[in-house]
Order: sequence, then C-alpha cells, then structure tokens
Amino acid sequence: MDGMRHILPILSTLLIATTSLAAPARFELKDGDRVILLGNTLVERAQRYGHCETALLARHADRRLVFRNLGWSGDTVWAESRGLFDPPAKGYQRMLAHVGRLKPSVLILGYGSNASFAGEKGLPPFLDQYRRLITDLVDRCPPGVRVVLCSATPQQRPGLPRLPTPVNKGTRLPSLQFITDRNLQIEEYNRAIARLAREDRHTFLDLFTCLERSQEKQATPPRITVDGRSLNSRGYRLLAMALVEQFDGNVMIQARISSQNQLTLSAPLPVHQARWQDRRLTFSFAEPTSPLVIRVSGLPRGRYELQIDGTGYGSATAREFANGIAPALTGPGRDWEQLRQAVVAKNRLYFHRWRPQNTTYLFGFRKHEQGQNAEEVAQFEKLVAEREADIDRLKRLVVRRLEISRSK
Repeated sequence: MDGMRHILPILSTLLIATTSLAAPARFELKDGDRVILLGNTLVERAQRYGHCETALLARHADRRLVFRNLGWSGDTVWAESRGLFDPPAKGYQRMLAHVGRLKPSVLILGYGSNASFAGEKGLPPFLDQYRRLITDLVDRCPPGVRVVLCSATPQQRPGLPRLPTPVNKGTRLPSLQFITDRNLQIEEYNRAIARLAREDRHTFLDLFTCLERSQEKQATPPRITVDGRSLNSRGYRLLAMALVEQFDGNVMIQARISSQNQLTLSAPLPVHQARWQDRRLTFSFAEPTSPLVIRVSGLPRGRYELQIDGTGYGSATAREFANGIAPALTGPGRDWEQLRQAVVAKNRLYFHRWRPQNTTYLFGFRKHEQGQNAEEVAQFEKLVAEREADIDRLKRLVVRRLEISRSK
C-alpha cells in the first residue's frame, strides 16, 4: 500500500497466537489480582531480572496487581528442594501454608524441567503429583482462583546462541545428540502439561516454542541463557514478550460507525474522548505494551490518514481500516527501566522476608540460639509495601491521541 510506512494490514497470524502444543487460552489479569508464581529455577530467577512482572504491570497499568515470587531453584512438584533440614513432605506443607496465607487469586506454576530427565516412565507419577499439587493449592486459596501452567523452556548449548553447531572433539560442551535428546524429553513433558491444562480447564503458556521461534527469526541469534538452561536477562525479556502476547494477544481497538453516523468503541484498555465528525475519527487511548491493532468499520469509501500524537503513520483505504491495521507505535512512549528496578527491589526484599539466609537459626531447629530475632523478619513487610507504592507510581498510564481523517 502506498504511503504505509508505519501501518501494516492484519493477517490472521497476528490476530491469534498459536503454538505447536496448544492454542493458549486468553487470560486476563483483573483489578485487585494477587498473583503467586511457584516453580523451579525458571520462576525463582525471574525475580532477579524483573522483566516478566514489569511487562504484565505495564500492560495492566490501570489495575492494582500484586505479585509474589515463591520459586525455588531445582524444585519439583514434590517440593523436593524445600525441605531444608526436614523431609520434602514438610517443605511441601510449608509451601501450601505460605500460599494459603497470601490468598492468591492467580497461581502461575512452572514445573517439568527437572522431572523430564526421568523420560517416559517418569510422566505418570509427575502428572499425578502435579494434579495433586494443584488441588492442594486451590483448596487453600480463595474461591475462584485461576491456574496458569507454564511449559519448560528449551535446552541450549552453553556459551553458544543456537543448537545445531557441531561440537569439536575434546571440548566439554554437551554433544549435539544430548541437546536433541533433552529437548525431545522436554517437549514430551510439555505436551503432557498442555493436555493436563486442557483437561482440567487451566490456562497453558507455551514458553518453549516462543523462545525457539525468537531464535529462528535472527540470522545470528544472541545468547539467551547463561549455561544452556537458565535464562539470562535477554532470555527473560523474550519470555516477558511471550507472556503479554499469550495472556492478552494483540490489543485491538474496534470502532464502528453506523449509517446514522453513530460511533461505538470497544477496547481492552481505557479509551476516552471518542468523536466522529466531518469524516474524522478521534480518540485517546492508553498506550499498550503489546502490539496495537485498530479496526474501524463503517468509514465512507476513500483513503484515510492515520496520525498518533500528531505523527503521521501513513494512509489506508476504508476497507483496509475495516480489516484492521497495525501501527508500529513510535514516539516518547514509556521508559520501563525505573519500573523494572522497583520490581527487582521489591522482589529482593520479599525474598528476604520469606527466605532469610539464617532461617535455621530464626525458625528452624536452632531457633533456641537466635529465635528471639525472628520478629525482625516481619519488618520487611513495611519495606515491601514502600516498594509497591513506587511500582504503582511508576506504572502510570501514558495516553496517546489518535486521529483518522479523510485524505485530501
């Protein structure tokens, strides 16, 4: 299309995010949601970078959301990493009690990577225990809690961006065959988790495919892990994009102009000051973090110019606007680094709240030595609340002004 430097026609692949495992159910975070993240290394280390939580907060800047990360590196659905000096069964019960005290409305669970080493024979006990874990968690949560199950992420070669590079003889890097076999194991478990989610009516997020595809799109893809398994900052940024896309998909603003020139608007984000007059449509909208799609039906025939905050985004016909266009937003927008730093600071403080380094002396079998100091750990709550206030201040909406007018 002539003059379409900044807007593109919409194809079906942009409207519906699909994966090789299962089409993820659209999932909405609601105002007031308390979100608990529970899982293994992938979940625990997410709090170190803050990208995923920041993306979801930014996407829902008009809503009050609280996130608590209870991930534990190396953990399994049996809570085998949480026993400390007790059997895993006690760690399991402590985990359930902790989740119950937080009263979550959303549970995001990330398990399967460690269990996948057991191969096909390990699948039945893993799935049985995963179902039991979900049931035990839901029983301790308020009614209506929603459950999201995440897939495991792919294995890569440490120090190299992509898998299909031959290994030189004598190196200590895993062989290509090992990488291939591991990803086959991981995919088998991911398919099983997707089936579990589908059968039990939970939301499933395919993180494996989104990371694989992000690497395939680049001729020389950058490293996204620190050791072949654990994601680095870039990897978590990609994961954040996938979360926003699979939770909400594209943000679509739909406008309809009736034969009587009456305007109706629908959108999953705040839209204000909408007006249709003299073949010109104007409205203000909250800037989204995921791709924006604008669909306008009922425009009289002709070509129309699109402007956002006074910047021209090219032109399209009335039919093209009815099918949907995707402007690649430019301009000042928002700088999320301050928000991310506030998220990271809050997560660090909450980590010290629930996993103090000297927990054995404060709450464990040696509490007779320093247990009198245990009451000080609760004082982290005030510090966490202060960081939450920073987060609410930094995630404020940015309003953009859109105009669609008849070309001269």
